[in-house]
Amino acid sequence: MQLLTNALIAGSLVALLAGGLALVYGVLGVFNLALGQLALVGGYSVWFLHREVGMPLMLSVPLGVGIGGLITWITFEIFIAPFYKRHRFLPLVTTIALSMMLDGLILLLFEERPHAIMRSAKHFLSFESVRVSVEQLLLICSTLVFLCVVAAILHATRIGRQVRASTQHSEAASSLGISAPFLHRLLFIASGVLAGLAGVYVGIDQTLVPTLGFTLTIKAYAALVAGGKDNIWGTILCAYLIALIEQLAVGIAWFGFFVPASYQNVVALMFIIVILLVKPSGLFSHRSRFA
Repeated sequence: MQLLTNALIAGSLVALLAGGLALVYGVLGVFNLALGQLALVGGYSVWFLHREVGMPLMLSVPLGVGIGGLITWITFEIFIAPFYKRHRFLPLVTTIALSMMLDGLILLLFEERPHAIMRSAKHFLSFESVRVSVEQLLLICSTLVFLCVVAAILHATRIGRQVRASTQHSEAASSLGISAPFLHRLLFIASGVLAGLAGVYVGIDQTLVPTLGFTLTIKAYAALVAGGKDNIWGTILCAYLIALIEQLAVGIAWFGFFVPASYQNVVALMFIIVILLVKPSGLFSHRSRFA
């Protein structure tokens, strides 16, 4: 039960990243390989505002996530917009360059030592064999709330219908008066906001380190590939599935010995390879319903 709880905690982090990633790929058809670094921008912004400036945490979180959204907007205008209409693989190169620049900038500003957003010790609750902190429960609940909000926007609002229409046939949607450039910017910024929330999640539950960006990106892409690039809910489900496999891989004795914890991050890569061999289109890939 403790492993299942840990999987729910870790899966909630990846689900935020992968959900935003699936939204962007579904509409723009581009990959953002600086996603993990944008998550760290949100996390470090909240840390700076809360720990260095002294703002209350409830005020630091929306401001820090807003900074992450602003950086994501700048990213779109400089590294995505001039290139993605020419060829969908060009942003792959530009965002790799951006990720390297952000890695160096974060390392320069915050150094290598870990940073935690919350000073005080966590408040733990015990339920029989399960031990979980209050902060982790709040993070899980907030993730589920955000995912429900995304679902409501996509399926019960006018802009959600426009997003689905652009996903299914962008040219036809444009002919009906739907502003594709506006939707592209909006969805890309939304993915950055979700990534920023994931960075806050890391800073509260664990610690922020500059080298974490690549690991976060790989896990999000593993969920995207496994779930099906055209299925946001399949992507989110696979985020939790990957987290569960990671916990079981290092938390259970396999054939009499334990897998070293350092191999936990390899699970996402192995998962991608297996899915590509078995079902390259993804586990939940299917034709989307029409708007």
